[in-house]
Amino acid sequence: MTILVTAATGHLGRLVIDRLIARGADASDIVAGVRTPAKAADLAEKGVQVRNLDYDKPASIPAALEGIDRVLLISSPEIGSRVPQHTAVVDAAAAAGVQLLAYTSCGEALTTDFMLAPEHKATEEAIHASGVPFTVLRNVWYIENYLPNAAQVKETGVLLGAAGAGRVAAATRKDYADAAAVV
Repeated sequence: MTILVTAATGHLGRLVIDRLIARGADASDIVAGVRTPAKAADLAEKGVQVRNLDYDKPASIPAALEGIDRVLLISSPEIGSRVPQHTAVVDAAAAAGVQLLAYTSCGEALTTDFMLAPEHKATEEAIHASGVPFTVLRNVWYIENYLPNAAQVKETGVLLGAAGAGRVAAATRKDYADAAAVV
């Protein structure tokens, strides 16, 4: 089984690849889809296949999906551009006949008023319409997102945020990577 991890040189992508290998996947069965292959030299040294896959260059995506059985579509960080970027991967996955497409969405993407949810919802709708078997991963919030606030808290004793009286479920990227590797 060949597994493609998109955005493989990002924080989550690297962790997913590490967790796949730790769980017994052969590194040669893992494909790192990356915008800049030179940044994935360390992955190639582990035996991971590195292929160019640039969300902003849809023509790069079909070749990256050749021979792929499963795809982990890691959400793009580019707010406002995600829907066409993700849809290009979904369409290429359908055309390639992948057996499973997993997607790192957000919690309650279909019902929440969280400002990032509409792009995730639109991606999920594209996945549903594609006919590709899928799993949606509900990555709610990365604990690491709070790290930039640590200096402020240390200096002022106050943690500022936009949650108001709301509650935020969070986990580490490693925890989310573990879940993705299982899927």
